[in-house]
Amino acid sequence: MKALFVRCYGRLTADMMIGGLIDMGVPPVYLKSCLSDAGITADFMEKPNPAAQISAHYFHIFPEAFEGPLYMVSFMARWRSLCEKVHPEWEETGWKVFRALASGLPEGKDDLSLNGVSMENAVSLYLLLCCLDYLETESLFTIPFSIEKGTSEAARASLAILKSAGATDGEPVPAEDIHPFAAAILEGLSADFISMDGRFLSDKTAYGSSSADKPTGNNTVCLYLGYYTDRAESVFGRHMKVFGANPDLEL
Repeated sequence: MKALFVRCYGRLTADMMIGGLIDMGVPPVYLKSCLSDAGITADFMEKPNPAAQISAHYFHIFPEAFEGPLYMVSFMARWRSLCEKVHPEWEETGWKVFRALASGLPEGKDDLSLNGVSMENAVSLYLLLCCLDYLETESLFTIPFSIEKGTSEAARASLAILKSAGATDGEPVPAEDIHPFAAAILEGLSADFISMDGRFLSDKTAYGSSSADKPTGNNTVCLYLGYYTDRAESVFGRHMKVFGANPDLEL
């Protein structure tokens, strides 16, 4: 089974994960073609940092013009419009993320902008799935990490969303540094939060950063792409494909 592991060191956004997947080998021109094929009007910038201490890739989708509250129904309608032309089967995949995202909203509230979520985050999710499909990733896993509570509404949301982060040791990641939409992606799409072991053969390691010029450990996410060699005995062998080219997949 081809799998991708995500290791969060500090700051985490959806765009950082896309940057890491570009660093993994997804061509930016492919992502532009994905946007064009889907009829999506959006622009992004990306920049490698080959000379930096950590050779990470920066990626950023420019904000969409949108004013006022961002209600879940509007966000889901935007997602449906992104998927319908080329990948209608991804609509349900997105709902997994949105259900996790909703768990971070204050009680009685439905305005995603309260948690720092914006309309272009839907485009980020679409491009993330395009990257995973390009790399023929079958399952996504997150390495457990501990979370340090924060004081902002976004930090509270990320802490509420990440119910599966799981770790009780190691240096805690500040909830302030984890964007709620990135938290929802990990919680909604990860087949499991579990450490890598000897059954996983890492084929490639890549990094995405929130900094275009100075990637460091605290503003970098690490991605591992590889294979499991013991599918029959491994807990991972029980997971169905989450991504990839299986059009009949039931999510």
